[in-house]
Amino acid sequence: MRRRFLPLLFALLLSALLVSCSSLSDLVRAQVEGLPSWVYSPQQRSGEIVYVGQGSSSVAYNARLLAYEDILKQIADYVGEDVHDTYYRELTTTNAIADLGLTIASEHTSTTGRLDYSVYLLARMDATLLSSKRTSVYNEMISRDAQIEEIVQNADQSYRSNNDTVAIEQYLKAAILASQGPVGERKHEVSYLLDKAQGFIEALRFSLRNPDSTKARVTVLLRRRSRLLSPRVLNANIYASFQARNSLGRSYIDSLQFNSATDGNVSFIPYNQGLIKSGSVAFTLNLDEIVSELKANVSAEQVAPIEDAIQACTISFPYTIVPAFSNMNKIAEIQEFSLAGELLPGSDALQVFTQEFLFDTVSVQAVALEKTDTEEQIQEIGNQADLAFLGSVGVASQQQIGDKWVVVASGSVQLHNLKTGNILYDTLPVEAVGSAPTLDEARSTAFTRFGSIAAYLQSTWLFKQ
Repeated sequence: MRRRFLPLLFALLLSALLVSCSSLSDLVRAQVEGLPSWVYSPQQRSGEIVYVGQGSSSVAYNARLLAYEDILKQIADYVGEDVHDTYYRELTTTNAIADLGLTIASEHTSTTGRLDYSVYLLARMDATLLSSKRTSVYNEMISRDAQIEEIVQNADQSYRSNNDTVAIEQYLKAAILASQGPVGERKHEVSYLLDKAQGFIEALRFSLRNPDSTKARVTVLLRRRSRLLSPRVLNANIYASFQARNSLGRSYIDSLQFNSATDGNVSFIPYNQGLIKSGSVAFTLNLDEIVSELKANVSAEQVAPIEDAIQACTISFPYTIVPAFSNMNKIAEIQEFSLAGELLPGSDALQVFTQEFLFDTVSVQAVALEKTDTEEQIQEIGNQADLAFLGSVGVASQQQIGDKWVVVASGSVQLHNLKTGNILYDTLPVEAVGSAPTLDEARSTAFTRFGSIAAYLQSTWLFKQ
């Protein structure tokens, strides 16, 4: 019995000696530096936690503030979240934090020379209150980790099912959740999750199949690049963007949204008749909604690589649509009439009409005909052309409203096949409104808009054939 007791007693004495040596070392260090013993060896009572904050500055007041911040940093490390904004004002003004049962029990200021102050503050706080904060944060972290893990598992399952863009969205969603507070695992950190999403995006490649550039039609495939196989990506949202013009001749960028569904491809058909007739269609990933949400939660520097990867995953499809009757000579005449029915000398409608066709790479020669009757006009043209756009536009109403004139113009344009005598297309009556400070300007604007609308309608028909 005595033999068993002696080794145990020796171990206890050795442990006490080591502790004593450590405490003695701290005491000696404090004595040498002229500091109170609690700076290096604070006595912690039962049921409390003790921190020593230290700050140095050329101004004593600033040194004290830095000591407060040091205490708050230690608290933050313990509870797992930043508490500076929550407690800084209370601590610096009252020397206490009621929520944590914290009080500044001791303080010491030392100087080195005239311009260097060091302030030491001994903070005692209630261990139960502080632990309760840590428990709350810890539980939130555990819950956050569980939610992120579930999202990641769903993302990986989507990836195995070739739903790559769904997986990308889920990884970005997990990154947004991770940005809300601390996480317990590296694979749940924002940077790790964003890297995974970026890798998935960079592995995607667009390709084109069955392109018909004369009709701007093409099948678009999205595949995942891999060493062995290049599977099609299913259920991917894809943008098709292109330049178009409206009926008034104004250019704009239009976009259509497609989904690759279960076939892993989309068929592009130019449903927008305002599509410019020679240009290109750009196909890109549509991740706008989740990226917008990501921007609201993480820094611009973290989002930039994701946006760059999306931008790099694109393909262009150049086209030049060939209209019907492209080999035939075309002329046009649009005569303009006043409200009284008198033939006017202007050609505003005709000029913009031929200009709009030129934008669509179709050459239409403007002519001035003396006759106003359509049959007589056709005889006047004779063998000058194969096709003729013949029309007229007149003032339907005009009135002064305030300091402006408002003119309503009405008319139509028909496309005649001079070889067969048939009318290929009729715009039917078209109205256009113009307003300006003077009557002449308002009328000119109305005629110009009529010419643009008539050209849009005729061009749409011509390119659909």
